[in-house]
Amino acid sequence: MTIPKSQSSILVLGITGLLAVTGQSYASGLQITEQSVTGLGRAFAGGSLVNDDVSAVYYNPADMMLSSGTQSQLGLIDIDISIKTSDGGSTMRLPANLGDLLTKPGTLPVFVTIPATGAPDNGGTNNLVPNGYFAMDINDQMRFGLGITAPFAVSTNYARDWVGRYAAVDSEMKTVDINPSIAYRVNNNLSLGFGVSAQYLDVTLSRALFNPLSPTSDGYVENKGTDWGFGFNLGATYQFDPDTRVGLSYRSRIDYTLEGDATISNYLPGTNGTRGIRADWIAPDWAALAFYKRLSPQWAVMSSLRWTNWSVFKDLQIDLADGSGVLGVINENWQDSWSVNLGVTYDYTPEWTFRAGYVYDQTPIRSAEYRHPSIPDSSRNAIGLGFSYHPDPKLSVDVGYMYISFAKSSTNEALDLVPSSYSGLFVEHLLVDYSASGNLFGLQASYRF
Repeated sequence: MTIPKSQSSILVLGITGLLAVTGQSYASGLQITEQSVTGLGRAFAGGSLVNDDVSAVYYNPADMMLSSGTQSQLGLIDIDISIKTSDGGSTMRLPANLGDLLTKPGTLPVFVTIPATGAPDNGGTNNLVPNGYFAMDINDQMRFGLGITAPFAVSTNYARDWVGRYAAVDSEMKTVDINPSIAYRVNNNLSLGFGVSAQYLDVTLSRALFNPLSPTSDGYVENKGTDWGFGFNLGATYQFDPDTRVGLSYRSRIDYTLEGDATISNYLPGTNGTRGIRADWIAPDWAALAFYKRLSPQWAVMSSLRWTNWSVFKDLQIDLADGSGVLGVINENWQDSWSVNLGVTYDYTPEWTFRAGYVYDQTPIRSAEYRHPSIPDSSRNAIGLGFSYHPDPKLSVDVGYMYISFAKSSTNEALDLVPSSYSGLFVEHLLVDYSASGNLFGLQASYRF
């Protein structure tokens, strides 16, 4: 089926954010680093180099050699993010002589600028992020591990009548990552690790559609896309002595081609219904350097430095699923980002361990021009607190909490509300200010057989 240009352009209006719509995330860009409740309590400083749970499978498989025996772990983190918005003076530019434009060829538009309709809203949501790990000895020099995590599990939700509804209403990204890994001890000091990752991605986006024939009656579009992607992770751990070690880890990019449907309702005649869509997206690669030092039998300090290759996300091309044409190309212009983590642990008794940490996480979105309401991302500072209780040497119960303070940010975006032959006639200048914060709570249990 070939879709007319006017209808194709309307589809663009509805799906331009299909892959860029994962909402306010809780690491830089679209990432979720919360793959361990134990790590949450120290703001993920040191990664898995601290060797206080089984999350090495995900963070650095080489760190599995710091332990021995058979271990299992199951955790759950509740991510509660508030995203308060305020209208910074959004306006709409509309043609005052639409009738003449439609009936009299050659007529030049006469524009009128009015305040955009709609109220501010809280786009925050609540998400539960699970994690599960298993690790066991193969022999004295090798260990096997399996991790099942959700590295992307974020969303935003706005009211259908909010001022930015033509940019985003509901946005959600869900993933399941299956990650078997192997670790090998080269010698008493050096260990290496390797893993493969199979990751399922499910994206849903909805937004309102401006109706030029009935401005008070919005249309609506919901877009869904899914795909499997595959990647790998590497790691190396060097132990100078039992109390001092460093680790280097790398997780590869994953390429996706999402396929799904765009469903339009309550809109212009001939545009309603469901059509197939597809779009490519790259989950970026990242690398991290971790350090751990035990200062005394009770105190230890740790740190991490992480780089994420967000510059791979420069633009997004949307195609019709049947290959009949390109719907549009969106300029994202994201940049690489860095995070710095610092943490401390205190072994109060053999049964009780306490943790604290700090992280600064840099956003890859440097300009309000590229900050979409579905991703009102900004740099953030976070403090983590947590503890472990060991009722016996085999069992550990972990509790973690993190408070996130996001830097104030804004959107300054021009939305072409009715593209194709009406391109440039109906434009919303969206000015939105964001104030966001987050509270994360986690509970986890680990057992050593």
